[in-house]
Amino acid sequence: MRTREAAPSIAVMPGRSFRIGRIAGIPVGVSPWWLAIVALISWSLGSAYFPEEVHGIAPSLSYALGFASALLLFASILLHEFGHAIIARRHGIQVQEIDLWLLGGVSVMHGEAHEPGDELRYALAGPAVTAAIAGIFAVISLLLEGSASAVVHALVDYQLLVNCLILGFNLLPAFPLDGGRVLRALLWRRSGDLEAATATAAGVGRGFGYALVALGALAFVNGLLTGLWLAVIGLFLIGAAGAQAMNAQVRTVFSGVDAGKLMSAPVITVPAAISVEQAVGDYFLPYRYTSFPAVDGEGRLLGLLTVDAAEALPRQQRVSCRVADIIDRDPELAVAEDEDIGGLLERPAFARVKRAVVVNAGKLPVGLLSITDVQRSMRVSRLSNRPPTARDVRKKRAVG
Repeated sequence: MRTREAAPSIAVMPGRSFRIGRIAGIPVGVSPWWLAIVALISWSLGSAYFPEEVHGIAPSLSYALGFASALLLFASILLHEFGHAIIARRHGIQVQEIDLWLLGGVSVMHGEAHEPGDELRYALAGPAVTAAIAGIFAVISLLLEGSASAVVHALVDYQLLVNCLILGFNLLPAFPLDGGRVLRALLWRRSGDLEAATATAAGVGRGFGYALVALGALAFVNGLLTGLWLAVIGLFLIGAAGAQAMNAQVRTVFSGVDAGKLMSAPVITVPAAISVEQAVGDYFLPYRYTSFPAVDGEGRLLGLLTVDAAEALPRQQRVSCRVADIIDRDPELAVAEDEDIGGLLERPAFARVKRAVVVNAGKLPVGLLSITDVQRSMRVSRLSNRPPTARDVRKKRAVG
């Protein structure tokens, strides 16, 4: 029930998910935690809610309705996320995927809105969808009044209630919830400073998070197990707000800084024609790096060889398989020395691999820029409150 930019710094992640399909060209995944929360909701509704609302209901039907209610709930959450995703995509933001997980749903996007109005529109798109869903269930409930069974009424009334709760929760001005993004957009519009608006909205979000943790702890001490759930949500808000504030700061600090100033050089390259077995023995083992640029016979970049790709290959195939067969050939992994790092950090390829190969005009690798380089330079920049210069980088290399 929130958006998350794929970002270069600390991030609060929903965990590894597995894909279940594509809708409107956007991959949809579910986290293993989602299965656990569906089971929990099904059990809770089947054991308490439906027996209380429908007298004499059979246990099998009660739990089946609980499961159906859980699926309808997450269908509503999925529609909420698509509201964000479709509007964001219309404003030039790339949507990588939508995940369902422990706390609902998350739209994984690359990049930020370029104007406050754009962010305001796609921040409100999800709540608008949820409001429409709640309105539909409200109308259905009114139409069924006095003419439908208690089972149907209970099912519809639960969906109406839970969508109203989702709407109210998401509109809290607690960044990075939707209401917090609305707050940031309004602050950004007033001040013209995205980083300052993000810092203020993130501070409000952390405040809400600490309040929820305190409230949850108090409830738990007084015997209410739901207090644990409030505390989990509070911890999530604290971590997510801090991560988003850091991401905005990183983009601001490195906007206008060339990739050549932060890259690690010289770079060790791997001939794409050798076997994966030879690459393991001659490169991965002695150098202990997790990736190498793969080059052709003339030294030009062909792609990136990663330790993950080598590990995924069965051991018996490493002798016959060439490096060229398993490298990542995404052209976005190659960047020029004068590439703006602020823009590079928003590239989907960089967000995925966490590194890029810096090449010269002849496509010869001259350096490697990793997320670790960016994070280290960010720490340096905090000391002087300015972006790192080429001189800073040379000094860093000289001292190791």
